[in-house]
Amino acid sequence: MSIFQLVNEISNGEIVLPAIQRDFVWSEDRIERLFDSLFRGYPVGIVLLWETYEPMQYRQFVADHRRDALHNFDENKQKRRLKLVLDGQQRLSSIYVALKGSFEGRKLYFDVLSGDDNDDHAEEKYRFKFVEDDVAKEWNAKLMASVTANNEGSAYWLRFSDIVGLDPAGIAKLRRTIKDQLSLSTGSETRLEVNLSTVLYALSGNSELLKTQTVDSNLPADDQKRKSAFDILEIFVRINTQGMPLRRSDLIVSMLRLYWPSASSVLPSLIKEVNASSGLDIDTDFVIRCMFSTAGLGTRLEFDLLRKRSNVEALQQTYLRTFEAIRSVIDFVRLECRLDSAKLVGGISTLIPFVHYLFHAPGHTFPKTSVEAARRSLFLFAFSRALSQHMESRTSAFIRDHLPQADEIAEGADFPYDEAIRFTAWRCGFDTPDGRLFANNLDLALAILHGRSTRKVYAAANTPEIDHIFPKSVLAEKGYDAQIINDLGNFWILPRTLNRNKSAEHPATYLKVVDDSILERAFIEREKLNYNQFKRFVRERRDKMVHSMRKSTGLAQNDFVVGLEEDDD
Repeated sequence: MSIFQLVNEISNGEIVLPAIQRDFVWSEDRIERLFDSLFRGYPVGIVLLWETYEPMQYRQFVADHRRDALHNFDENKQKRRLKLVLDGQQRLSSIYVALKGSFEGRKLYFDVLSGDDNDDHAEEKYRFKFVEDDVAKEWNAKLMASVTANNEGSAYWLRFSDIVGLDPAGIAKLRRTIKDQLSLSTGSETRLEVNLSTVLYALSGNSELLKTQTVDSNLPADDQKRKSAFDILEIFVRINTQGMPLRRSDLIVSMLRLYWPSASSVLPSLIKEVNASSGLDIDTDFVIRCMFSTAGLGTRLEFDLLRKRSNVEALQQTYLRTFEAIRSVIDFVRLECRLDSAKLVGGISTLIPFVHYLFHAPGHTFPKTSVEAARRSLFLFAFSRALSQHMESRTSAFIRDHLPQADEIAEGADFPYDEAIRFTAWRCGFDTPDGRLFANNLDLALAILHGRSTRKVYAAANTPEIDHIFPKSVLAEKGYDAQIINDLGNFWILPRTLNRNKSAEHPATYLKVVDDSILERAFIEREKLNYNQFKRFVRERRDKMVHSMRKSTGLAQNDFVVGLEEDDD
């Protein structure tokens, strides 16, 4: 089929997306590059379809793409003939958005004067751009206002879907209009004619650009040779575990949708809900790991586990309580720990044991006697990053070997802070709350030190950046080794603009304009801001920072005695 034929069948609802397909994830840059390839006559791959009458869950293609949009699904209960996309949905979605809709409210525009040859074939030859209509009009108005006798190298932008909709007479009229408005060189005039002709050829005349293969094409509806849904799932998995694979969580969601249709909506709905008010940016991977853990399947994303219907049923039976536990943990992290960033908690996987605990806890909340223990454990895991390295094995090990049993949690067992200390000491070697531990997550340490909000920053100039108080380039020239240059005591946070403007100035110079109260809170003493006292400055400031962070987090030296005891394992 030609690209026009594919788009028409998508518009008519004949080609659809099975629920096992992930969301559309291509960027606008990648779509623009796809059209450059089509206009050059480069093949862009194969689309694999499955013709079926099965009552399977599917969704229509979306012309106007918006991130985080929730999908509506149908189940083909009428058993009408459909073609489900098994491979190539990103390319088809890109083409459909470009020809029939928009990307985040912006239409695809084509520079009809582009197409110059250049020495670097990797560079784009045909210029396409997703822009607002007003922006494109402004670009063209500037060109019209400065028309010269030659106008070589200029760009004239037309909405691509408008060109596509023209018949031959309309194309000829458009060509004459542009030629009358612009003073084009012979080369530009030729490119204009070729480009307008190429639109029809690339999308309709050249069937070699995007090949189509259809499984079970034209077989009778009741033909025994037709593939089953399980055959198709296996084809889908095999395709997507070669080349550029989907994440395992994406494949697991695809398998869940086959047995549990509502998974198509409940998972993205939860993620959209919690991320709308939180900066933790939870994703499908995290939610699936939590669901696996609470259903007794561990935290490894093994999609073979879902070949047992009983495991899928376990996930269905527990997902609502798991979602409540996730919501409760997010509230705990934000309200009790004053954190709202996956980076600051040492990676989002840090939260999985807390979700598991609250899944079994009465009311999905920490007992009053356990809030402080859970809070300290969260900070310990965040600084040590104990659960972000070797994530699958470590989260499973802590839940299995160190959390109380489900019935014990239900009866009020506290979150085991002492077990968190043992686990961290054994797995990561952090057996005391010292500068080495706190420096292991500098972002968190300095956020606590400065008392900064951990919410997202929307203005790039205000993005907090970790900065050396004594510039590292100067220290290196003076012969200091990297260990002391990068000591906890030589770091603090500056907004991006201030950090990048100060260069390698002497700290006493660039800190002259900083208010004394800010320096005092950051344990920076002006009288010690000279290179002769650098080592003393770092040592004394580090000790004060450690004392302050122990007080803020509750990680007390005496608590860590248990971490030095011999572990039973």
